Amino acid sequence: MTVAPVILADEATRAAILEVEERRQRALREVDLATLRDLYDDSLIHTHAPGLTHTKAQLLEHVGTRAPYKDAARGELTIRLIGDVAIMTGRLVNRLGSPDGSERTVSGQVIQVLRRCEDDAWRFVSFQMTPDGEHVWTPTAEEKAGLDRIAQEEQQ
Repeated sequence: MTVAPVILADEATRAAILEVEERRQRALREVDLATLRDLYDDSLIHTHAPGLTHTKAQLLEHVGTRAPYKDAARGELTIRLIGDVAIMTGRLVNRLGSPDGSERTVSGQVIQVLRRCEDDAWRFVSFQMTPDGEHVWTPTAEEKAGLDRIAQEEQQ
């Protein structure tokens, strides 16, 4: 049995996956359910920052009835490949609508998994956002460098 190594995405693959992510963000803002239906694999599991987990059908209903996504900003994204599976990690800042008409911002780290399908399109199979929280430990040198980088990105 040959095992596929974990590698960083080449520039062409990275560009293709980032384009899919841009389409996802635009479709969420515009409540474009047809595009989302195409971008999400039928096996999608989407876990929101507060822990609510949706299937593809549930997420489409959520977006269609609530239209919560107002804007999103991404930090630097790392895209690793294992064969035809891409794992994208990085920061996300979402501006969201609330039931009372107000808006809120949710920031955190995101893990997104995509697969290259039979039609050669990349589709999302998993999404998990971990919201920013309290840091109880003093950061290590490496953690401090990462936190400093995040702060610089958010100021830009």
